[in-house]
Amino acid sequence: ILIVTAMVKNFTPREAYAAYILGSVMVDVRDNIGPDSKTPGVNRIYRLPFSELDKRFGELPPNKPVILVSRVGNKGKEAATFLLQHGYNDVAIVDGGLDAWVDEGLPVK
Repeated sequence: ILIVTAMVKNFTPREAYAAYILGSVMVDVRDNIGPDSKTPGVNRIYRLPFSELDKRFGELPPNKPVILVSRVGNKGKEAATFLLQHGYNDVAIVDGGLDAWVDEGLPVK
C-alpha cells in the first residue's frame, strides 16, 4: 500500500505563472484541444493529455515542481492525485484552470 503524504497545492493563475517563472514545469492535461483553443503563453509547456497520463507521466522531470492546467481544473485534480501516487511530491493545479488563466489576463497563445 502506497501512502501519499504530499498534498496537491492549489495555485491561483498568477501564483502558477510566478512558479513557472521560478522554474516549475507547466503541464497542459486537457484531452480535447481544438485548433482555436488557447494555451498558456509560456515557452516551456508539456502537452500531456489526461487520457495518456498513465503511459507518459515518466516524460515529466521527477525533481521539479509540476503545475497542472486543465480547462476548469477538474482533470488537473485527478492528474495531480495520479502524479502524487507515482512519486511526484511537488504538484500544484491552477485553480479554475485555463478559463481562470484567461480571465486573469495572463499570456495565452
